[in-house]
Amino acid sequence: MHFDSQLIQILFYVIAGVVVIVLLFLGYQMGRFFAGVGHRRNLATKEQELFTTQKGFRTLYETELANLKAQNEALAEQVRVLNQRVEEYRKKAAGFGGLFSSGGKKAEAMYALLLENEALEEALYTQNEKLRQERTDAIKEQLRSTGYRRVLISQLLNDKRTKEVVSEMMSDGGNQPSLPAGNSTDPV
Repeated sequence: MHFDSQLIQILFYVIAGVVVIVLLFLGYQMGRFFAGVGHRRNLATKEQELFTTQKGFRTLYETELANLKAQNEALAEQVRVLNQRVEEYRKKAAGFGGLFSSGGKKAEAMYALLLENEALEEALYTQNEKLRQERTDAIKEQLRSTGYRRVLISQLLNDKRTKEVVSEMMSDGGNQPSLPAGNSTDPV
């Protein structure tokens, strides 16, 4: 484009520059607006996914908790039934309905003996477990002590003076080497 006056040309370029700057600014603001909308939409989607995941985990947790409670109740009932059976077997073994059915005192005495026997067996088992643990600990301590001795002997055998004494003994044909004056072990 060609203008007759240079002032009009400069004025045209200034107005065109201002229009371009305004358009760039408006484009930048619209881009920020659309990016913000997209970001908020993305954030809402992620929050919804997180909520859904949390809800799923909570449902899973509650389901597992309910299953464990049901299993616990079933096991408690099973323990109660088994304890009841054990008590019945004790009574039968003690003579209720067995050998001592006619004499109540004998059956009660046998029942008391059975209970005492069970208590003694449990105490014996506990004592055996303690002794087993003590033996295990003692063996571990012996192994540790043996390891320390092995290291000490290894260090002693790798010592230069020990090697010199051994080589001197080997060269003398097995005779005992003379000890330095400061290391004499002869009684005075």
